[in-house]
Amino acid sequence: MKYQLTTITAALLLAACSSPPETGRTDSQPANPANKETVKMSENKTPLEAQRALLTNVLEMMKTSESIKDFTRERLEQVFSVKMIPHENELDSYVFSKELTKNWWWGLNKSRDSVEKLDGFQLFFEPTEQFRSSHEPNENPNIGEICGMDYDEFVQKAEKQGFIQNPKIVQDSMKKGV
Repeated sequence: MKYQLTTITAALLLAACSSPPETGRTDSQPANPANKETVKMSENKTPLEAQRALLTNVLEMMKTSESIKDFTRERLEQVFSVKMIPHENELDSYVFSKELTKNWWWGLNKSRDSVEKLDGFQLFFEPTEQFRSSHEPNENPNIGEICGMDYDEFVQKAEKQGFIQNPKIVQDSMKKGV
C-alpha cells in the first residue's frame, strides 16, 4: 500500500500535512529518525530560503516516519530547531509560531483529536497581525515574498518519496478556502 499525501493551501500559501496509513512503509528501509538529515533553520536565511528549509524538513519527516504518530513533540523540536508549546487542556497537542517577514508568520501545529483519536500535523504560513490590521479583511500579502518552494514542487518531491496525492481531498480543501 502506498502512502497517501494530503496537501492543503492555507492563507493562499502552501501548507502540508501527511497522513500515511498506519500499516507501515512501502519501501524496504525502516524509518530511523536518528539518521535523518534536516535543514537547520538559521536567523540569517532569507524568507525564501527559510520557507524552502521548512518544507524540506516536512518532506524529510514524512520520508523517515512510519506514521503521523512519529511527528512527536521531541522530533518536531529537533527537526525544526524550535520549542513547541503545549496547547491548553489538549493532551499531546503543541504549537509553535514565529514571524518570517513583517507580513508573514509561520508555524507548526501538532494535535490529537480527542473525539476521533487521530493525530494531525500542520505547517502553516499566514499574514501577520500587523498586516491584517493595516489592510482589508480579505487582502493577503504578496506570496512571492516567501515562496521558495511552490505547491507543485512540494508534491513532486513527495511523490518521488513514494507518497501519492489524493486529488479529491486537495480539491475539497481548496473549495473550502483552507
